[in-house]
Amino acid sequence: MADRKNKRAYLDDFQRDLNGNYQYCGAHCHYVGKTPRKTVLLRLWLLCGGAAALTAGAGFVPGATAHMPAYVSLSYMAALLAAVYALYTLLRMTAGGEPLRAYLHEQTAEKLPGRCTLAAVLCAVAAAGQGIATFAATQSRASNITYRVFLVLAAVGYLAAVKVTKAMAYEKR
Repeated sequence: MADRKNKRAYLDDFQRDLNGNYQYCGAHCHYVGKTPRKTVLLRLWLLCGGAAALTAGAGFVPGATAHMPAYVSLSYMAALLAAVYALYTLLRMTAGGEPLRAYLHEQTAEKLPGRCTLAAVLCAVAAAGQGIATFAATQSRASNITYRVFLVLAAVGYLAAVKVTKAMAYEKR
């Protein structure tokens, strides 16, 4: 039970006002980076959104995953889920506004680099699995190459998003 309390400790920062509505009374994190926050968020959306689009687009390449072993399709599905999770985290961070509530900062800005890294690794694993499957079957179709290029470019996009996210500076007040 104590572990559950720690996960929801941020709820203690909400207090009822005179009308019975809950108001957040906790700490906030203010963006203090050199580049304006809107510009940084636009870069993140272009990098993460573009990488997610490439990840999803790899699944639409005709014949790239047809009759492939489970390690190809399962690794791709894991990469696709990680891409959605990274986008969801970025959406919550963007919707949180400026200043960002402290608990939301912990759940989004601090976790986004790890989630983008996970998506990049899974994209690379999916591309490597496709390469192994293509090599083992001695097939070198253009669709397999397109699939791998999409996933490698997505991995690069996620890693660039990690770099941008780690460069964001917040100050807790």
